[in-house]
Amino acid sequence: MRLLYTSSDGRLSSTEDLISGKIPPYAILSHTWQEGQEVTFDDLKNLDNVEDINAQNKEGYQKLRFCAQQAKRNGLDYFWVDTCCIDKSNSSELQEAINTMFRWYQNAERCYVYLSDVNNNIKDGDGESALKQSRWFTRGWTLQELLAPKSVEFFSKEGARLGDKESLKHTIHKITGIPIDALPGWRLSEFSVAERFSWTENRRTTREEDGAYCLLGIFGCHLPLIYGEGKEKALKRLMKEIRESSEDIASAPVNSTETYSQSQEERLSKFCKWLSAPDPSTNYYKAHKQRQAETGLWLLESAKFTEWKGSPASRLWLYGIPGCGKTILSSTIIETLLQHCHENTDMVTAYFYFDFNNTQKQDPELMLRSLLCQLLQRSVLIPRSLDVLFSSCENGQRELSLHALLEVTQQVMQEFTQVYIVLDALDECTQRSELLDVLEIVAGWQLHNLHLLMTSRKERDIESSLESYVDKEDTVCLQSDVVDKDIQRYVQQRLSDDKSLVKWQRDAAIRQEIEAALMCGARGIIGSDGLHVNLTH
Repeated sequence: MRLLYTSSDGRLSSTEDLISGKIPPYAILSHTWQEGQEVTFDDLKNLDNVEDINAQNKEGYQKLRFCAQQAKRNGLDYFWVDTCCIDKSNSSELQEAINTMFRWYQNAERCYVYLSDVNNNIKDGDGESALKQSRWFTRGWTLQELLAPKSVEFFSKEGARLGDKESLKHTIHKITGIPIDALPGWRLSEFSVAERFSWTENRRTTREEDGAYCLLGIFGCHLPLIYGEGKEKALKRLMKEIRESSEDIASAPVNSTETYSQSQEERLSKFCKWLSAPDPSTNYYKAHKQRQAETGLWLLESAKFTEWKGSPASRLWLYGIPGCGKTILSSTIIETLLQHCHENTDMVTAYFYFDFNNTQKQDPELMLRSLLCQLLQRSVLIPRSLDVLFSSCENGQRELSLHALLEVTQQVMQEFTQVYIVLDALDECTQRSELLDVLEIVAGWQLHNLHLLMTSRKERDIESSLESYVDKEDTVCLQSDVVDKDIQRYVQQRLSDDKSLVKWQRDAAIRQEIEAALMCGARGIIGSDGLHVNLTH
């Protein structure tokens, strides 16, 4: 780690590369880069020759002077600025710097945030609005620069002090969404992986891989840098490192260390075996196989469905008469949501099909067990509370109580930024009163990241319970005019493709007559086996 200082003749100079234990107290600068205006490592080496004038004309040189002067006022002789303290042409040095930078900010006596796009008049006008518009709050690297240091002070482009992390904590919380309790930085491990990832949603980096690399300190991880791999691969490597990180082992109670030393896969297998949950994928694949291509698009492409996917704590109830295609439509919705969540491990889709023909799929508690298993299979880190719960149940020898099951499900849901739950055929649950109670509890959590979609017949007890937390405009009646579009698409496809019906393809008038007759006879009913119409007689 190199540090800058002002020599006796007033020139900026840098130390040699210092090793841990020999680093003096120092200040550190947080800022946003201006293309072509920053003083680089090479510029600093050449300040004594002809390039001296060029370097000092750069706007970035003014930031160096500001940092040097402010550090001096605070009794600090040394300071650090990323643009000219790291030799980026040296790949091993760059890698070490990025992997240890969080610690460098953490160990600084003071961190000065230089806001080049904020004027002094922030004190006179709307300070929160002026800060909110600053580019500094949109950059990826500045997240760790906000959280890591114990002392963070904000300055305008004229060098006027605007406040610090403590005095501006409520403003910073409003701008960033970061909880005030997280701002000191030393309690980050107490916040879920998903929540920490959510703090980066509106932040950008110049190099796409830095979108992952700038989070290393936030998660206490180290990674080799592979520029050119792309952000997606970098994030996957980061997620793998988070899973394998000893951060959670170190913070676990002593008596649970042995449990935490087990691999994630072993723990997941153990918990899912304990939960003994029914597998809803058999229902999903059966219904999905029966779906006619391009049916259900009327819902998937609707504003209502788009709003449901994006609105906080959203609910949607699809209801209709028996045979109107609710289960087929559910499979279409589930397929779309699984694709939506596929590339983003912060999001998850879980589902359950109630089924008159399967006693394992008629019980609300078994529904919860199934949903929890699906959530755990997608989780980056299994919560410690589940280990504690497993131990309290005699290492899985006793069954979970419904209360405990609800509690741990809520905790696991909070690990994700978005959770999509699809429940099909509520009316086929044999313990309907208990199911409706469970759904009311889940809705009562008011989790902003939870999106709940349910289907059923329109039966009075279901309608009465759901209306307490599902707004009228968030209900969709699967009436015949909606379903008929899907039936018509199926009929047309069969008449065109089925070899046994080739004789009807020659006469357009007869085809239209057959299509009209079948549409009239269907009356909005698809049938329990999907769009299945007898076209051979």
